Amino acid sequence: MNSTISTRPGRLGRSPRAARFTRFTLAGALVAALQFGLAGPSVAQEVQESLNVWFDVLFDENGQAKEVVPVDATSQSEGFWQQMTTRLLKAKVPPRQEDGRNASFRTGVVLYLNVDKVKSTVSIRSMQMMPIPIQLGYADYPQDAAGVAGWDGELKMVCRVGIDGTCVQATVEAPAGMPPSVHRFGRVSMAKWRFKPQQVNGKPVEGEFIVPMKLRTLDDQPVDFRDPRKL
Repeated sequence: MNSTISTRPGRLGRSPRAARFTRFTLAGALVAALQFGLAGPSVAQEVQESLNVWFDVLFDENGQAKEVVPVDATSQSEGFWQQMTTRLLKAKVPPRQEDGRNASFRTGVVLYLNVDKVKSTVSIRSMQMMPIPIQLGYADYPQDAAGVAGWDGELKMVCRVGIDGTCVQATVEAPAGMPPSVHRFGRVSMAKWRFKPQQVNGKPVEGEFIVPMKLRTLDDQPVDFRDPRKL
């Protein structure tokens, strides 16, 4: 998955091994990144091989898509959005329930796309329904994690989105060995996010948003292999 949101951290304090965070990205199978591919008249030639795009979709009481609105209409060509909208209008999901009856459901829908540059085709790999992120925020980068040089792993952050669009509960899963500050970084960052809540029969409801966050640390100085006796 090539489309990602990348934050650009400043240089962290040096650890004994002079490691630093070199990249924080949001990606993964359960959430689309919010940075879109290039727009243009020939989408298949300008987008990347993997592309994720968001829509605001209203499903009726039968689970049939009735309204489909791109979240960022300027990020792609008009023809691209028309094609994707036409496909989404054919989508049908299990209807939501309220008081034992079928209900309308408004939600964010992210499409995971495969772009074949040779055949100039765009196919839908899968889709996911989640609250739409409308504001992102990040905590200060954990200084002690810079000491874990050469580590490459992924956090899984799960946010329970309240009816007010805030992350009312955040949990973070991280591989063994990561400092507690990395967990705090995930939780505090998610607290800064804001969402458009999902709606059932026009009323906001709680939803779940899952963010896989990749972290990578590298040494930023070459190792000096010279004989210390000759220095």
